[in-house]
Amino acid sequence: MSSPPESFEDLSTFDAPDVDEAQVVRTDAWTGDRVAESPVGSGYGGWAAAPAVLPTDGAMFPPPPASPEDWEDTRVGWGLVLPDRQGWSPEQLARAEDARPSVRELLASRPASKVLRYVRDGKFSTWVLRDYANGGDRPVDTSPPGTGPDGIPAYLLIIGTPQEIPWNVQYQLGLVRRVGRLDLPDDGLDNYVQALMTGWKDSEGRYENPLVWSVVHSSDDITSLMRDAVGAPLHGAFSADPDLAGASFIDGGTTPATREALRDHLGRLKPLVIVTTSHGQIGPPGDPELMRSQLGAIVDAEFTPERSADLLAGWKPDGAIWLAQACCSAGSQSPSIFDGLFEPTSAVGSVLQSAASMGAMVSPLPRALLSASRPLRAFIGHVEPTFDWTMTFPPTRQQLTHWARETMYTGVYGGLPIGLAMEMAGLYQPVGPLLLRQSTALRTYASETDETERKRSLDLALYGKVTAYDRASTVLLGDPTVSIPLPVRG
Repeated sequence: MSSPPESFEDLSTFDAPDVDEAQVVRTDAWTGDRVAESPVGSGYGGWAAAPAVLPTDGAMFPPPPASPEDWEDTRVGWGLVLPDRQGWSPEQLARAEDARPSVRELLASRPASKVLRYVRDGKFSTWVLRDYANGGDRPVDTSPPGTGPDGIPAYLLIIGTPQEIPWNVQYQLGLVRRVGRLDLPDDGLDNYVQALMTGWKDSEGRYENPLVWSVVHSSDDITSLMRDAVGAPLHGAFSADPDLAGASFIDGGTTPATREALRDHLGRLKPLVIVTTSHGQIGPPGDPELMRSQLGAIVDAEFTPERSADLLAGWKPDGAIWLAQACCSAGSQSPSIFDGLFEPTSAVGSVLQSAASMGAMVSPLPRALLSASRPLRAFIGHVEPTFDWTMTFPPTRQQLTHWARETMYTGVYGGLPIGLAMEMAGLYQPVGPLLLRQSTALRTYASETDETERKRSLDLALYGKVTAYDRASTVLLGDPTVSIPLPVRG
């Protein structure tokens, strides 16, 4: 053993402190005219031997932070966002008495929940949600999380059409909360709520059988990029996991991604996780009823849109979670957030106008799947077209779709609530920085005199805005707290 340094004090040679009642103890207290100092009292032994005042059987620290997946914790919280309605008292609106019985039953089953209202014609309607129970409007961006009097829950379920509660409200909420939407017919809403409350009891969905279906029309078509940037990486993650031995990939190359192949795999494999990449149907122009009936329908290798009735004829969604990378797979809005980006007579401009002509709506496919007798748990899709710009960074061609893999593999297969899985995957976090970069680029554009630099700044502003809008308009349909059941380990 090495010798201690000379300055080392060997405490073994010291006695315990000699507390003598005559010894003065100094404090850092000032009485106004002197420092407080005194000898200890004659009864110090009794004080020292008495039980400690501070508890020794519990932690003497702040409580641990809330777990983000624990939506039942009031510091996290779950709540509904409903349209404000005339003819009801504030007390009735606070209790959601205007909602369907199934929705009120859901609220009763989640007693710590909160009901908030979107007031369309309010002075600050895009900034706040109304909280009738606590008598105030809560700022969307800056209210604390939770179900407290001033809070907005971390998990929010919008129940209403995009005309009652606009898509833009969901986009904005999605940047600061975990948000889903249900816009379903009455019987479909009842089906979904019942499945939600029972946790999809007796589901036959198979954890080990994720399915990826990727259409590829040609190497020059965006479907090739979508397969390579979304479908292939996800299947790569699935197939490398020994727990997912039944993973299947209809890759659009060796196996054509037809409607028949999709139906066959869904019916046989009963996957709990489904990923599709394809074009989404917009058209034909001139037939509004047909356009609405197949808005955003996934288009197969033969350029044929899939019908939800055909899918459901031989398969039950039964608690699956579906990511559909396709134009307008979740719905449409009017006007498009990309209105003015393309010439109205161009191919893309015409698509944007066609989609907007149908107004704000949820697409038929997710509505049907979420309304089924054994409904889907959740559907992730787009309210607008997706551009190749936003899937890769043009200067370097780096793919920017890692969020899909992180959501559907790391998050969903990790048992996270789907809203939290999307958040932790980084889907929405870049929206603020991208819009800040747009603002910075526009300031440079306004102050710069060199035309080359002005053009470069304007191009960067365009890229930042388009990419931010693309991310924000990727939405969740279904309750954000749902998660797939994990297998029980033996």
